[in-house]
Amino acid sequence: MASLQRILNLLFVFVLSLVLIASYVYQFTASTIPCSLCLLQRLAIFAIIIGLLLNLRFGIKAEHYGLSLLGAILGRSISLRQMALHICPLESPPYPGEPVFGFDLYVWAFIIFACCIVAIAVLLILFGFTNHRPVPASSGFFEKVAITLVAFIALAGAVITFLTNGLII
Repeated sequence: MASLQRILNLLFVFVLSLVLIASYVYQFTASTIPCSLCLLQRLAIFAIIIGLLLNLRFGIKAEHYGLSLLGAILGRSISLRQMALHICPLESPPYPGEPVFGFDLYVWAFIIFACCIVAIAVLLILFGFTNHRPVPASSGFFEKVAITLVAFIALAGAVITFLTNGLII
């Protein structure tokens, strides 16, 4: 069961990494600058990934899933706020991007965060609520690739955000 949990955590990290990569690709191909809520949603995805990477590096623990769950709830709240701003705009300009498969990106973010909450719940159920058994830590090839990929995406994201938005203080 422990190896299944590790594989699912690793798969989860790669899927979320692809979501982040796709957001950067879309940003450059559509020549759009992400708003502050979009940047916060990206940070929430990183919070989910960090919790999962902690599971891969230090062993599977409910606390790590809790961090990921908080990131997913935060990201879902941010995307819900962004949807509400576009449903009832106060003084914000309309979203400049084109819909992807019929949905705007903030709606996709809401769906992704909702799916993350469900996936984390399933992983917690697999972990077990009452049977707290230690799951040993290991760092195989794919775990190292995941950590390197996420570190690269985080560094590239910081550079991209700095170049597009400048130093925000």
